[in-house]
Amino acid sequence: MALSTYAELKASIADWCHRTDLTTPIVDFVKLAESQIRRDVRCRAMNVLATGTLTGETLAQPTRYIEAQRLLVGGAEQEYVSPGVYAQMQDYQSQELKFTHIGTDIYIMQGADGDAYSLLYWQAFAAFSADSDTNWLLTNAPEIYLSGALSHAGIYLNDDAMMAKHAAVYQAAVKLLKSSETRSQFSGSRLEIRVN
Repeated sequence: MALSTYAELKASIADWCHRTDLTTPIVDFVKLAESQIRRDVRCRAMNVLATGTLTGETLAQPTRYIEAQRLLVGGAEQEYVSPGVYAQMQDYQSQELKFTHIGTDIYIMQGADGDAYSLLYWQAFAAFSADSDTNWLLTNAPEIYLSGALSHAGIYLNDDAMMAKHAAVYQAAVKLLKSSETRSQFSGSRLEIRVN
């Protein structure tokens, strides 16, 4: 069975469960797998660069934002601190280059209207909705979606062995993808030690 679209993924889940009566729960299995993938998977296809200008000290988190990799404001790199530390630094009117997350906004110490920013961040894959939907991960590592969904099917079906088996396959597939991503990140270039 092919695994290139959302429809094919759902059909494959039903086949692996040997059931024809799980049409509605299968949608939930995929959504639960997508949630787990957002927490566990980081790959180059999820790298997004957003640029623009600030309006005050806040920047709304971009669509499907997971976490920042690097934030530059006015060409200067900002360092992440926890919201509590950020609040203390604000109380003392710190001039340091720091940022934090509060709710769905990114707060930037000393951010001002018109400051140019460049935010490199991890963006979650869009959730599947149409049967024709696909993405880089389903194309390149379909076992992550399939095993993630099947582990949730095992929970639903009260089949502990099924859940454990597919959870282990999921973890192994995620680990393999991370390893592959690490290798490809340095492929074709010399490793250099940089001194700041």
